[in-house]
Amino acid sequence: MLESANFSQKLPKEGYKARLTACQHRLHALQQQCIQRAIPVILVFEGWEAAGQEAVIAGVTGQLESHSYQRYDIQPPRTYETHLPWLWRFWLKLPRYGDIAIFHRSWYTQIAQDRVAQGSTKSNWRKACRDVVNFERALTHDGYVIGKFFLHISKKQQKRRFKKLRQDPLQAWRVQDEQWAAHRKYAQHALAIDEMLKRTHTDWAPWVVVAAHQRRSAKIAVLDALIARLEAAVAAAEEVPPC
Repeated sequence: MLESANFSQKLPKEGYKARLTACQHRLHALQQQCIQRAIPVILVFEGWEAAGQEAVIAGVTGQLESHSYQRYDIQPPRTYETHLPWLWRFWLKLPRYGDIAIFHRSWYTQIAQDRVAQGSTKSNWRKACRDVVNFERALTHDGYVIGKFFLHISKKQQKRRFKKLRQDPLQAWRVQDEQWAAHRKYAQHALAIDEMLKRTHTDWAPWVVVAAHQRRSAKIAVLDALIARLEAAVAAAEEVPPC
């Protein structure tokens, strides 16, 4: 699926701010409709290190009402969490009906890292993918809308951004030995990520692979896809006859 990203896509500065504002206002209106119809929304943002997830999430939340969304920055499981079913900690973060949960990193981060960094066996890794598919199926059967976005950049672009971050005293902390080690294994990670995306891409929770070489085009691509998904969900909710 990664090959679907078109790195040549560019969005000119002219008209960008107006388009961004229009998308944010439309998303705000859809948020209101989700609140009124009690439609819960889960947004998953995955991607390479330095792919610009922070900027994209900021674009998504720019005009949202803060009382109806919650952002989660997922870290590795704590010691006690490793003694529980691995998806347990994510069940605890599900949004209320009508609210939005935004995951910067998610259950997918653990799957991708286990395949390369921790050498998970194929059977265990594929079982984790099936666990996620079943998890998301259960949620959508209960009325949840799931939007999943993977921000894709090339190895060359990642190296360029790492070097730029290292030159900034306020941003250098973001690029440690761990990030460089993962960068050197870019090809291995790409294979694992691509298989993960294919195995967990479903009709009820499809992936959107976003070319993120240019932050402007990445923001608009995510907003356009998210707006289309929420518009479809709201339209479907309107077709449901009252009890």
